[in-house]
Amino acid sequence: MRYVAGHILGPDGFREGHLGIERGAIVETGDGDPPQRPVLRGIITPSFINCHTHVADADVRLDLSLPLEELVAPPHGLKHRQLGSMDEDSQRASMRRAMDMMLRSGTSRFIDFREGGERGSAALRSLRGPPSPVIMGRPAGLSYDEEEVERLLRSCDGIGVSAVSDWRPRDLEALAEHARQAGRPFALHVSEARREDIEAVLSLQPSFLVHMCSASDADMRRVADEGLSTVVCPRSNLFMGLVPPLARMAEAGMELALGTDNFMNCDGDMRAEMECMARLLRSQQADASLALSAAFLSPRKLLNLQSELPMAKGGPADLVAFEHQGSDPICDLLFRSGNVRRTALIRQ
Repeated sequence: MRYVAGHILGPDGFREGHLGIERGAIVETGDGDPPQRPVLRGIITPSFINCHTHVADADVRLDLSLPLEELVAPPHGLKHRQLGSMDEDSQRASMRRAMDMMLRSGTSRFIDFREGGERGSAALRSLRGPPSPVIMGRPAGLSYDEEEVERLLRSCDGIGVSAVSDWRPRDLEALAEHARQAGRPFALHVSEARREDIEAVLSLQPSFLVHMCSASDADMRRVADEGLSTVVCPRSNLFMGLVPPLARMAEAGMELALGTDNFMNCDGDMRAEMECMARLLRSQQADASLALSAAFLSPRKLLNLQSELPMAKGGPADLVAFEHQGSDPICDLLFRSGNVRRTALIRQ
């Protein structure tokens, strides 16, 4: 058996103690020091779950002169043109590189909005983790074809599309209904650079939303009332010239989860994303520790993995250890988390 010890994060905050690990599972928990020298000591957290990525973007070459829509909007944005010109081997190599980046910073799972239709989803499915993907595929174009979607759902876990403004309403409604009938999640980008009709979005009965940077306060309250999680991606938003209104979201009662978005402008490092969110919250006079729940608790709620967070006996040993620098562990984790003793997941 191997032990880790220190400040251990659970759903109610930190406790000082230790965990005993054997064969990929937590087999012992306790207060204070373990019975033998721990292999790691510091701030111990569950692994990260990156709730929004586009992993094929890792090899997209940016044009910094272009605005958001010309960079990422389907079907003719720079990203989509470059992805369309890549062969399958190149796309797989790009995805693998993105996955390796996430693994190095302690990510065990990621939710990817996979472009490229059935072939794009199948390419990601062919890559072995960790980290393990939750593949939110989409049709190759911006129209609904029942047979295409049926084939697509054989290689993905759900449907994740761009904004409602990119689609004809009847096509998007049919796509969302198809996903629901198949028992799969349906999600979409909402009010990223400009506000979109929240009632049109909610009528699709999505499983979760992404962004909401340009949403009104009333929109935020509607989403909170519906109990929907919203994935925020602060570093990517800031790169695109958008400031996510995190304090307003929190005040509205929204459940926020954290993602890194496009690999062409972010490296997939959830430590950096968590710190960026915490700093933005402070700048907006809100509680910076909300970034902890967005990084660790909300992603597990979104994927129905709440049982992992207590890090209790019998749970999986997907853990990350951060160096404790003597400050409040919350401050060390949120603002000085680059000091990581080991980012590889502790599974042995």
